[in-house]
Amino acid sequence: LKPHWRKPQGPREEHDLTCVARGVAWRLDAMSSAEPPDAIADAKTDLNQFCQRYCKRPVTKQDIIYVVNRFGNQFQSIVKLNCFQGQEYAGHLSMNAKDAEKSAAHQALVAYASTIEELAAEDDKKSRRKARQPLTPEQLAERRAKQAEGVENPAITPKTKLNSLCMKIAKRYLQKGDTLYEALTVAGGFQATVRLAALPGDWAGRCWAGEVCSTKQKAEQSAAHIALQQILADPELAGELERPKGKGKGKSEKGNGKGYGGYSGWVWQASGPDQPRERVQETPLIGEVVEWKEHYGWVMADEPIDHHAASLRGGKLYVNKKDLPEGVTELAVGSKVQFFLYEDSAGLGGEEVVLL
Repeated sequence: LKPHWRKPQGPREEHDLTCVARGVAWRLDAMSSAEPPDAIADAKTDLNQFCQRYCKRPVTKQDIIYVVNRFGNQFQSIVKLNCFQGQEYAGHLSMNAKDAEKSAAHQALVAYASTIEELAAEDDKKSRRKARQPLTPEQLAERRAKQAEGVENPAITPKTKLNSLCMKIAKRYLQKGDTLYEALTVAGGFQATVRLAALPGDWAGRCWAGEVCSTKQKAEQSAAHIALQQILADPELAGELERPKGKGKGKSEKGNGKGYGGYSGWVWQASGPDQPRERVQETPLIGEVVEWKEHYGWVMADEPIDHHAASLRGGKLYVNKKDLPEGVTELAVGSKVQFFLYEDSAGLGGEEVVLL
């Protein structure tokens, strides 16, 4: 039989035949460029894991959004990555909406193939660092001997030594709030302070500041180390260590904490906006805001300050929210301010702050 062909009758029938031809061509093109089924089987899962790994946080429903459109009997999806500045990727035509979303996810993974390879290379480097060579029998024996002598024992840190020392002085177990650590972000890393409320007399109100370190943990260990050294060097607290439990309440026999003020600038008294202040000069200074927290911040004066405490905190001056003008609750970093310089037990600060 020969194929039968007839001329379309009218513009309506001609339009229908044109649509059918276009649909066939579209489906053939989609079939020729479609990904193999195994390549997109877990594309959505892989895309979620990649976004979570790249953003370093769990992804939410708003981070990855799929929009599916229907074209005849086929479906096409567009995925929008809000966690990547709203980038959009369109998948190929598929027979159902689920496969269309997988195809769109696959196209997004193809676009970020180089980034995925870089993340995989970083993971390989980290795994190689963790893989350590096993110790030889001689090295293992030497390590055990040092640990038995208390050398290089990672469990014995300045913080644990300080806790043990405070318990011996207080003649009781430590409670919550007896040792308080506070780490602040400063120029060059972190600096921590420690307060020991379990100590007798004025020692309970003292605050030790450690060296500037790269991490908060190291900063706290540094503060504990300095506090430990100064407590052990004090003869009166050394006497409390030797005193048996139940005799005395740990109160200094000299009273009033005399003799405790001879330490270096590492020993600070309690700080805050309610501490007694003494104005250093009546001429206002001008400075720039270098850091602001929720209730306080730090200002750097434009001109050098001639004061013995000017070198504390890297030259930064403390400003509390209470010292700001009425209606102002925070200062923008980089803004210029005018203030009066004062001194308290914690160092230098600025009061009666005015924005310029």
